[in-house]
Amino acid sequence: MKCKKVLEIVLREMTAYGKGYRISWLGFDGRSLRAQLNEIDTWARQALAGEINCDFTSGTLFLEEKKEDGF
Repeated sequence: MKCKKVLEIVLREMTAYGKGYRISWLGFDGRSLRAQLNEIDTWARQALAGEINCDFTSGTLFLEEKKEDGF
């Protein structure tokens, strides 16, 4: 996957995580955030290496869950 596309996805997903936590800090802990950021890192490295060619949507899904929870 091209670097620009990977960067666009990483930035989108990081922003989504931030917005999700801004909606509600309930259940937040640093270990969860670290795991989420590590997941983005792993995906990005694999995408750049050509090992995978798919979108990454965990942050987007996290944000949607927070919205659905009514916060």
